[in-house]
Amino acid sequence: MKKLIATHNKIFHADEISAIALLEIFTDYEIEIKRVNHDTKEFDIFDFVIDVGKKFDGKKYFDHHQFKGGKSSAGLIWDYLGFSKQYPKISKLIELIDRNDVGLEKAKPFEFSSLIKCYNTRKVTSKEQEEAFYKALDFTKTVFSSMKQNEDDVIKAKEIVNNSYIFNGNPKIIELDEFTPHWSTYINGETMPYIKAVVWEDQEENNWKVKIPAIRIGTFELNGNPLKQDNNMEFVHSSGHFAIAKDELTMIKYLSKNI
Repeated sequence: MKKLIATHNKIFHADEISAIALLEIFTDYEIEIKRVNHDTKEFDIFDFVIDVGKKFDGKKYFDHHQFKGGKSSAGLIWDYLGFSKQYPKISKLIELIDRNDVGLEKAKPFEFSSLIKCYNTRKVTSKEQEEAFYKALDFTKTVFSSMKQNEDDVIKAKEIVNNSYIFNGNPKIIELDEFTPHWSTYINGETMPYIKAVVWEDQEENNWKVKIPAIRIGTFELNGNPLKQDNNMEFVHSSGHFAIAKDELTMIKYLSKNI
């Protein structure tokens, strides 16, 4: 379904760029954008009017200058889409964009809003400025798409962990039903202190791998003894947090001596 969006021309900011990116990523709409003058008054042909129009209704018009709630057009579109609870990390980024745009908290030099600002050219009415707008939009879509995929993967990881099982009868070792890099969100020293190792079969590389969980998310400190060097293993990391075995039997023998 095609949707025509109006937003303002000349200097662009992270809020309207993000609002449009969110609509592209979280809907099936085929988006077409027209950048108009700030004093434009006729918007009948548009499906969404973002950061311009001097009107807010939460359905078509999303000019945050008419909204007295501390949100930019990015936050208003995010509310319209209704995914804030499902994607808390994206919601946090939107909050930072909002706070900068409405003057509550100035973005730091390397924060998202500051990076988007860098895309503007010196000649804001030039062809180069128009091209810069779409480059900034592409960058923003890449960021939000990546964040969405990451949060989707974290949600899927919970199901994978729930479907996993004890490895070789040892209640201290859990075998993943399938590999997910996000297992550490649910298996660590705080959530499952009794699990001292996580193993999985890597079918692409035709081997078996094991990692020692961290004591908590965001630290390298292990919730268990470091893995020891062993000539029968294909690889054991010097820190002892990770190792590779050529097959399941080798992994069983190795872990029976280590866990």
